[in-house]
Amino acid sequence: MEDLTNKLNAIKDGLEQTIDQKIGLSVEKNMGSDFKNQLKGEVNELVEKHVKTVQELNSRIDSLEMYKQTSMYNAPKTFASVLKDEMMVNEAFKAFANGQSSKATLNLKVMTTPANASGDTVPASVLAGFYYDPSRTTRVRDLLPRITTSSNTIRYVQETSYTNNAAAKVEASAYGESSFKLDPVDAPVRSIGSQLTMTKEMFNDVPALSGYIATRIPAKVMNVEDSQLLFGAGTGANLQGLMTSGGGAAFDEASTGAFYQFFGADASAYTNEFDVLIAAKNQAQVLEYVPTAVMVNPTDYNKMFLHKDANANYVVFVNGVLTILGTPIFPSTAVTAGKFIIGDFSHGATLAIREQMEVSFSESHSDNFVKDLITVKATERIALPIHNPNAFVWGTFADAIASLNA
Repeated sequence: MEDLTNKLNAIKDGLEQTIDQKIGLSVEKNMGSDFKNQLKGEVNELVEKHVKTVQELNSRIDSLEMYKQTSMYNAPKTFASVLKDEMMVNEAFKAFANGQSSKATLNLKVMTTPANASGDTVPASVLAGFYYDPSRTTRVRDLLPRITTSSNTIRYVQETSYTNNAAAKVEASAYGESSFKLDPVDAPVRSIGSQLTMTKEMFNDVPALSGYIATRIPAKVMNVEDSQLLFGAGTGANLQGLMTSGGGAAFDEASTGAFYQFFGADASAYTNEFDVLIAAKNQAQVLEYVPTAVMVNPTDYNKMFLHKDANANYVVFVNGVLTILGTPIFPSTAVTAGKFIIGDFSHGATLAIREQMEVSFSESHSDNFVKDLITVKATERIALPIHNPNAFVWGTFADAIASLNA
């Protein structure tokens, strides 16, 4: 800019000097008509040249100004600079600073870069979608038979006792009389669900958000379903879980148990989770059940691969797949670390579904409408009739190992 100004001044000074010289000559020559015309032409030529130069310089100045403004607009701004600019132009803040208002709101709508950013910031490449840890792969419902229901209660008749007096008889004698007892049992339908609230702007401005929510919330509700199916207390709003005293059968740690003291104290160093699961499987099998699955925590599942004997040889490793005498073992975080459940899932219980998983969006909740909020709700209604509790055997590995070694 300074260089351009100097050039303009030089042209102006030269023009004035030339005009003065010509005027002086004209005076000396008594302002002859021919000379006047020549002087007029030369002056006009200089003026036109000056105007053209000025126009060119103005065009260059305009280009520089536009480049400067464009650069300033595109340059990355720190939070501090954006805040400072907004404070200078925000009328509400000016009134607040002058004591004319008790509050001020600054709308910082410019995306900023970190305060230590310098030079031109390379824009990031944005990956589509959302990223999060995967959902649970093995769920309790995957192992159970499922039915649908239109009622709020599942009622079934359970055999609670049976006296078997069947026997061979001699001719003309009476057969032995057997008896049994049947009791009706109710399994109530329970609701499981969750909700969250977000702004309408967030919901509308992020196209993939609805899909993320519609996937993520049901997965979290399903985790609670797993917990209810295994550990529900059976009171209040809870289901009766399979791994509770009112659900399946606890691992037999009594001295009368079939595997009690089977290994003995001398073998205690080598008694492991495999031994426990075989004993638990036997507990179901002696009651004529055929266990279809075992569920353990992934930590216990992987620990089982690491067991070694006294010679540091691995006890078992079957192509990366664990089974107990043909019964598959499923690792799942639904089971608490250190615990296990084995059972005939196909005959021991049934998952009754009153309402499938439903995800709904609404502006009608509370004061959502006036605040432009949206509430998302994921719910389901299910029941778990455990009609054959002895089909399941559950327990804690540490306690079961201790009982085997007692």
